[in-house]
Parts: sequence; C-alpha cells; structure tokens
Amino acid sequence: MASVEMENLKQVMKQMMAVGFAPKFDGTVDPIQLRQVVQAAQAHMALEPNVSYQQETLGGIECELSLPDNARDDAVVFYIHGGGLICGTAETSRGYAGMLAGESKLPVWSCTYRLAPENKFPAGVDDCFAVYKALLEKHPGKPIFLIGESGGAYLCIVTALKARDEGVTLPAAIVPYSPPIDFSGAIDRHFPGNKDFTVTPEGLYQLRDWYADGDYEDPYISPYFADYTGLCPILLAWDESESLAKDSEIVRDKAQAAGVEVVWKSYPDCFHAFATTGRGTPESYEILRDTVSFFNAHI
Repeated sequence: MASVEMENLKQVMKQMMAVGFAPKFDGTVDPIQLRQVVQAAQAHMALEPNVSYQQETLGGIECELSLPDNARDDAVVFYIHGGGLICGTAETSRGYAGMLAGESKLPVWSCTYRLAPENKFPAGVDDCFAVYKALLEKHPGKPIFLIGESGGAYLCIVTALKARDEGVTLPAAIVPYSPPIDFSGAIDRHFPGNKDFTVTPEGLYQLRDWYADGDYEDPYISPYFADYTGLCPILLAWDESESLAKDSEIVRDKAQAAGVEVVWKSYPDCFHAFATTGRGTPESYEILRDTVSFFNAHI
C-alpha cells in the first residue's frame, strides 16, 4: 500500500492533468503543448537551497551544472531528464538535479539534448553520448554516474551500451528509474494490475512513432534486444502498477543473467517515474537516499 503522502500526490497530479497543468502520455499528446506545460511547471519549481546553477557547453551541447556549496570532488553525476524524449531541457531539470546535488554533495550535470519529433533517433542518443565523453575528458579519472527517469533512463542505458561498444570508459554505475526499453511491441504492457494514469500503452506507441523511423529492434532504440554483458552496476526503481513495470523487470533479469551487479526495488501503487518526487513522499525519499548510498558504494 502506498503512503498517505503518495496517495495525496496522486490525487493532486490527476487534478492537474485534468486541467492541462501536468503532462500525460495517453496517445493524445501534442508535443509543443506538452513542452509549454513542462516549462510552466518549471517556473514554479522550488529550487534546492545552497546549490548554484551554471551554464556551460560540453561536447557541443548546452548543459547546466548544479553545484552544491562545499561540493565533493571525488565523483560526478550526469542527470539525463525524462519527458518522453519529446520535452524537457537542462533548465527544466533543475528541480531534481539540484536535489541530487544537495543530497549527495556531488556536482550534477544535466543537458539539453535534441528532442523528437523534430529530431528523431539517434539525435538524443548522440547528444547524451557526446556530453558523457566530454565529462570523461573534463574530469579524468573520476567516477561518473548516469541517472535519469523515463526517457532519460532509457538514454542512461543506451549511453552505457555505446560506451561499452565503442571502447569508451564505462560509467561507474547507472541509475535508470522506469526506463522504456522496447519500442517494437515485444513487451505487452496491457497487463493485469496496470493502473498507470500518466503513461498508457497507447501513449507509448505514439511516442515510438515520433521517436524513431523503423528498425525498432535496434538495441539502441529498444534495449530490450541488447546484450548487457560487461555493463557497469545498475540501480533500478519502479512502480509495480506503471505501464513500464515489465521493462524494469526485464532490465534486471537480463543484466543479472549477464553477470552485472543489479540493485533494485519495486513499489506498489505509486506512478510512473515517481522517484523524481525526491523528498516529497516516503517512497521517493527512500529512493533518493538509496541512490546516494549507491553512488557512495561505487566511488
């Protein structure tokens, strides 16, 4: 059973969705309108105290650094925002990026990767990989952690896969919250217990058509088909009733079968990518603390 705080948050989100003040991926999304909703929400976002925000270009991509006061210098975090691969920027990432920085005391980078449908695969993947390689050069020898939710979680996994495949230094670990790993239709997301009110199976098909033009079994488009051998450690967290619950289960199972270290926990009756609520609910705060502990264990 979900906490009282989680149940209250779910009701607030449903009310906001009903009046168009919160995003919903149900197959009727207008990407431009959704970007406006996200930007409007960001304008009212509470920012983490004692964290500064600095703009910089890395690998030719616009980025932002969330830097906590008295920051540690023993590792770096690269946060890749979600938003269905069709909305979000480095600036709209500040809420969770800043919270990660404040909680971990580590520098947290985010980026404005190119978005679909104007820029289809592999644009966003290429941008995140370019930023990751630039961070390796900027912070030589330091562990770099990749973390993201939803579409950003997918990009974390694919960035790690590309690093392995191209002989680039792997991340110290990745933390993909609720990743979509299949755009081919191989995973049936109409499962008993699916109570997702934010992302429906129909919404995922719409996102697929916007994101890529065919070849949906390419492992960089659908990591469902990827070989996870040799990947870095992975921390997973997801809602058991979300449309993408099976995706996280499959990542866990494939990675473990390949000998990869996997730490995971699923939660009942929350919502898709709720982890980025951070300190807002007991469930998400537990994930935030577990994430920081996971970072510390792999430095």
